[in-house]
Amino acid sequence: MDSLVKQQVDALLMQKDYDRVLDLCQADKHAWKALRTNLYATDEHLYWPAIEAIARLMQRWWQAGHEEQVQEYIRGLFWSLNDESGGIGWNSPQTIAEIIVMIPELIEPYGGMIIHYTMEESLLVQSGLWAIGRLGRRIEPAVKSFNDIVLATFESDDPQTLGLAAWAMGEVGYAPALPLLESIKDREEPVQIYIDGDFHQKTIGEWSRDAIAKITSW
Repeated sequence: MDSLVKQQVDALLMQKDYDRVLDLCQADKHAWKALRTNLYATDEHLYWPAIEAIARLMQRWWQAGHEEQVQEYIRGLFWSLNDESGGIGWNSPQTIAEIIVMIPELIEPYGGMIIHYTMEESLLVQSGLWAIGRLGRRIEPAVKSFNDIVLATFESDDPQTLGLAAWAMGEVGYAPALPLLESIKDREEPVQIYIDGDFHQKTIGEWSRDAIAKITSW
């Protein structure tokens, strides 16, 4: 990979200059490779913009008539979640969800597949919960289909998992989660979640109370 191209892509991602990132990726395959590798970055200020940029690029491809190319890339993201792939695609569920937001017709079958691939894999639960929250009401039918394993995430002792579960259920408007949300509404541990291009920090209780308010108002 061209190191100068990688530096250029990284700088544009940090600036969230998505149009220039996309133009560069379409003009230079090394830039597209550099963008993809950032899904494995350790810096959250780099991998979240990479997720958003990739989703926007997939939207461009889709609108240009390259539907199979988009679906092939999504299949590759799912493959990265398999043990056989040789490495876990930590940010693949979030990327798939963001692509679906950009291309809503892909909710079937990929929305349910995200839950299937993540909720019973401890290393991927948080990624899966973020994906559920990002998809919101769109994914409610799939959440119902996987009700037990989704709600089982509230049994976790991990604050980040509980905060994500609360936020996600609120975004979906998932009423069966209300008793579980009530049970954690006084928890004080801080949890940070990336939403709409920025980081938001609240306590587990605040995330839970926000979710309860959203569910009961719908």
